[in-house]
Amino acid sequence: MSDSRISIDDAIERLGMGYFQHRILVAAGLCFAADAMEVLLLSFLSVVLQAQWGLTEQEAATITSVVFLGALVGTLVLGILGDKVGRKPIFVFTA
Repeated sequence: MSDSRISIDDAIERLGMGYFQHRILVAAGLCFAADAMEVLLLSFLSVVLQAQWGLTEQEAATITSVVFLGALVGTLVLGILGDKVGRKPIFVFTA
């Protein structure tokens, strides 16, 4: 009796790249690009805030850190809440 199971790699190879896989690839790429733009924007913004508000480097770095801390807390809290009440209401709430 032969084993009819295949590995995940073989299953992916059999499916190939279709329209859906390309859409997912583009969506993931846009998410990565948006994340990279946020980091780039924060690096430029911290220099401007130092000049405009008379901040020290440590104060500007704290502002940048708080942005990422907020993203971390939001991800943890809203991720759990999204599992409980559904993702669509959470997306509407945060939009």
